[in-house]
Parts: sequence; structure tokens; C-alpha cells
Amino acid sequence: MTPTNEEYCLGMLPKVSRTFAPTIRMLPAALELPVTVAYLMCRIADTIEDSEHIPLREKQAILDTYVRLVRGEQSALEQFLRRIEVLPRNSADDELTHDVGRVMQVFNGFSPVLRKHIIFWVVEMSMGMQKYAQDKKTRAFTFLRSMKELDEYMYYVAGTVGYLLTALFSFYSKKITPAIRQKLEPLAESFGKGLQMVNIIRDMATDLRRGQSYIPDELLEKYKLDRKTIFDAENADRAEQLFNELIQKAVNHLDMALDYILLIPKEEKKIRLFCMLPVFWAMRTLQKIQENTLALLGHEKVKIPRKMIRREYVMAMFNAYSNRLTRRHYMNIKRQILPALAAEA
Repeated sequence: MTPTNEEYCLGMLPKVSRTFAPTIRMLPAALELPVTVAYLMCRIADTIEDSEHIPLREKQAILDTYVRLVRGEQSALEQFLRRIEVLPRNSADDELTHDVGRVMQVFNGFSPVLRKHIIFWVVEMSMGMQKYAQDKKTRAFTFLRSMKELDEYMYYVAGTVGYLLTALFSFYSKKITPAIRQKLEPLAESFGKGLQMVNIIRDMATDLRRGQSYIPDELLEKYKLDRKTIFDAENADRAEQLFNELIQKAVNHLDMALDYILLIPKEEKKIRLFCMLPVFWAMRTLQKIQENTLALLGHEKVKIPRKMIRREYVMAMFNAYSNRLTRRHYMNIKRQILPALAAEA
């Protein structure tokens, strides 16, 4: 039997995200579907932006059509489906993008206020991706020039997600008062950026091998490195210094992500758990990288063991009601990543 559109969205989630699927399922029932659909809409934009099969100008045109689709233009769906035929169906992300109509059917069933929150941030993300989109011809190590550009890129692909989640949490929960939301919003961007920064560091070698680099020219010049020789043995010391600067930047964002989590009312335990787990998994990933920075050179993606994933789940369940215990656990991990920095905190 053909699944309903809601069942399709909930079923696609674990196929396109192993990190967020289990945590989204922890959310209150009234939030699970809106957050799932919002995530899938962001994922569609990301799939277009990241595709190696779509020429740059066509990619930008597809993202522009997608923005019009999200904003509710009647003719945009047909135009989007016609344009996206250039994208092969090689992955679950590709299938999701071709099935955008099913996702939009569910989205269009949400309340006008809920749709407004999602539209604003998915459009913001998609328009930013138009600016930073690359293809095979343009992505050959000419992506980001400065740390400022890296920060702006991370805002569009991840900071927007932090703001989107904040809007959805505030829409759902009366316990997240306007005063609390006002404190959450300055931290929301770092919640998304911290997780994205960890992904960039973890996937650095893999990205370089496919001709994509998120290391800004400015940072390479600072350590007298270039993208083609960064992993050569004779450059190991300088490369490690570069990695450490990126790791510290990630931890700085995750520090603010922790502050974000601790502002969420303890009564909203499920929302706190949803936010806690990705942050603590990210910290454990940084710890594993810091233990052996040269592991980034390997052909396998750096992953934390399943045992550690389960441990962090148990710790999150135990600590969720206590800001003191949550912060103490975070600081214990941080000391293993950046001993000197944590000692000063």
C-alpha cells in the first residue's frame, strides 16, 4: 500500500539523516512532523547546492525556482520538477528532491503561522546557497577566500537551521516565553554553526579528494599551506596547527550551543534532549579527532564508536533536568579537547 505523504516524510528522514532522525523522534508529538518536514525542505536545498551533476547556472536557477515553490507560487512546482530532471536518482537525497511535491503537500497542511516560520528560514538558506553554489568547473579549490566568508557560508547552511528550530520551539511551547526566546535567538546561530563546523573538520580530507575545500585561503596562507600539500608528511605540524584553530572555532560555537540548551525550560525535556545529543556527539567527534589529528588523512570518515553514542544518550537522559550536571559533563569533554582553554574557563 502506498504510504501517505506524512508517512513518506517520516520514512524518508532516517534515509537522509542518521544524526537527526533519532533525535527528531524524541521531540513532542506535535513538533515531530513540522521539524521533520522543515528538515527535509532544508535537505532538498542542500542536495541541489551540493550536487556534482548540475551546472552552476542551472543550479542557481533551480534554487531560485525552489524559493518560489516554498513561498507558494502555483506554477513553481511544475517548473521545479522539469528543471530537476538533470539530477540523477543516485541516493535517498536525490529521491527526496524529486519527490518534493509530497513534502510540500504536508507542508501546505500546516497552519499559516507555522508555514510562515518555515518559509522565512528555508528561503534564507536557499538564497544563501545560490550565492555559494559551486559545480565541477568552479569548485576546484576556489571556494572560500576568508574566514569571514566561511562564517557567512556556515550561517546560510546551518545558522539558519538554529533560528528555524528556535522559531518552531517557541511556536510549540508556552513555556518558552518571549523573554526566553529573546535570550535563545543570539545563541541560535552558533547552535547550527557549531555542528556544521565539526562536519567540515571531520570531512576535510574527503572533501579535498573530490575537489571541494571549506578551508579559506586566508587560513592556509597563515600557516603557509596549500590545499594540494596540506596532508603531506612534511607539513604535519603546520597542518595540525590549522586543524586546532578550526577545532577551537567549533568549540567556541558549541559553548554557545550549550548555553542555548540550558536556557530551554527543564519542563521541555524532549526539546532539550533533541538539542543535547547532536552537541555532545559533536564534542566527542572533536575529541576523537584531537586524539589523532592525522586520522583526518585516512580514507574512512572519522566516526565515534556506537558505544560512545549510546553512552551520550544515557548521560543526556540522566542530565537533562540539571543544568549543573549537563555543563559539568560538557566541560569534562572540553578539557580533553582543549585542555588549556578549558582550564581558563
